[in-house]
Amino acid sequence: MLSYATASNRFDKLLLKSDVFVDKSLFIKEFLESQEEVTLITRPRRWGKSLNMDMLKRFLNIEVDDQGKPLPQEQSLNRKLFVGGEVVIGSKTGKVKQLFPLKIAQQCPDLINDYQGQYPVISIGFKDVKGSSYQAIEAGVKTQIIDLYTEGSYLYPCIRSVRTTLEGAQKEQLRRYIDGEFNEEDIKNSLRFLGKLLYKHFKKPVYVLIDEYDAPINDAYVKCKDRPEEFQKILELFQNLLGATLKSNPHLEQSLVTGILRIAKSNLFSDLNNMREYTLLDKRFSTSYGFTQQEVDELLDKVPISTPVEKIQHWYNGYTFGGQVCYNSWSVMCCLSSEGSLDRYWIDSGGTKLLDSVLGRVS
Repeated sequence: MLSYATASNRFDKLLLKSDVFVDKSLFIKEFLESQEEVTLITRPRRWGKSLNMDMLKRFLNIEVDDQGKPLPQEQSLNRKLFVGGEVVIGSKTGKVKQLFPLKIAQQCPDLINDYQGQYPVISIGFKDVKGSSYQAIEAGVKTQIIDLYTEGSYLYPCIRSVRTTLEGAQKEQLRRYIDGEFNEEDIKNSLRFLGKLLYKHFKKPVYVLIDEYDAPINDAYVKCKDRPEEFQKILELFQNLLGATLKSNPHLEQSLVTGILRIAKSNLFSDLNNMREYTLLDKRFSTSYGFTQQEVDELLDKVPISTPVEKIQHWYNGYTFGGQVCYNSWSVMCCLSSEGSLDRYWIDSGGTKLLDSVLGRVS
């Protein structure tokens, strides 16, 4: 079913439900070997940022039971996604799908042994955090934070346990996050504090993944353009949150941040001088987003359509990332799922409010 390939940003669903899959798992190798403490990758919308982020999370994250104990490898779904194995995909029918090893398992067995399922991961995305006021944006951020702490529900006994290493004030802080009774200062420290808890629990440093960091900022820039003080307050909310999480964090192993805007050029977060940015012009990660010609050729072998290859090239080829010619992945998969129908899938998938606003001011 190709519909899953266009509708889902979940790596597991793509592997288990879709009929085709483009293996981008060597992106993980590039990230881990980059050695930067904080990496920012900027790409336009619909180029696979969220899917790669979810793939990285499932590669690194320690899968646990309800008590927070790591699952044995043979019970780990995430491990099978990368190294292969049988997975039950029909709870009622017992239908099984055989997964095959991905490129990272075939070519980098040491990374599988050293990293797969070995680290706590904090993964948060801001794509859906939007609003025309500070209160709306803050509420959206709070929802994401509450969801994060809900995922770590196995940490809750720390509040009641007399044997916990948490101080009384830290127990109270955790209770506020669990109950959603936290203020602006708590938002600032939320990811840093969760990282500290995970470090105490697993005795391992944390990977922090932040997807679409600038989506609320882009949206607020347009909606609050006549209220600069309101926009500045929203901007400071994210400056404080990212600064506390990513700067001088003793429990941070590495962090990946994605978005559209470059932080250095936009001067959004001047304090984050430990961040290395990779844009469309950089060779690193140039094949991690979008499809190469070889990948498109392999897709067309698996999903034959009557539309000539030359027409698909004319419509969806023409982007260059770090010297590598790429196809827009979203457009190609929509084309294949529509039996070769050519359309402006990428343009129609997202708004251009920020661009329209800027063009309107200079016209």
